[in-house]
Amino acid sequence: MQRSGIISKTVFGLLGSVLFGGAVAAPVCPTADTIKSGMVLINGSIPARLLVRLEEDGQITELHLNEQYGVVRDQIHVHEKGLFLSYEREAHINRTYVPDIPFSEFFPLEVGKTWTASIDVFENGDLVRRDVPYKFFVGEPDRLHIGNCAYDVLDVTLETVTAEGEDIVTKYAYSPELGTILRGEGQHLWTSEDGVMQFDELRVVRNKLAH
Repeated sequence: MQRSGIISKTVFGLLGSVLFGGAVAAPVCPTADTIKSGMVLINGSIPARLLVRLEEDGQITELHLNEQYGVVRDQIHVHEKGLFLSYEREAHINRTYVPDIPFSEFFPLEVGKTWTASIDVFENGDLVRRDVPYKFFVGEPDRLHIGNCAYDVLDVTLETVTAEGEDIVTKYAYSPELGTILRGEGQHLWTSEDGVMQFDELRVVRNKLAH
């Protein structure tokens, strides 16, 4: 697994203890500073709660989703730059993506910029897929409103393939300010409707013990 730009993280413990335990959600819009303590993206119709926070090795997210969608609760993802990720989907499985070209070369994001790489995929250290094609492309800027909050976002498209060779195209609204995805569109995503992953509300999370 010694290739450039390795993206790997083993996550112990649950961020849900922060979200549902000793935490307080403040009625203010998240910023680049407050996301360090945590941010919750809420979809009230599913319902879904996505907790996001920053750590030294990347951005950590934990998903709490209505079981009817068949997605394992408490998925923990580790993102690089809030876009590319290594994650656990099931208990005791840590999936890691290793590109042959450092993902850092995709940044800073600019309209028209492209990052293309071959990805090796590992599960618990074992190679399960080799040379998977990945392409990220930066599209036009936009303004996205979530509840009372609004952010400048960039349209970022990801193109790759499934293990069966089926094409996957995912479109993201990515906030450079927060360094994270605020909206997604793609058939493989958990969704609110029509293949769109979106949220009704954003909240800042602060741990009571920190105050």
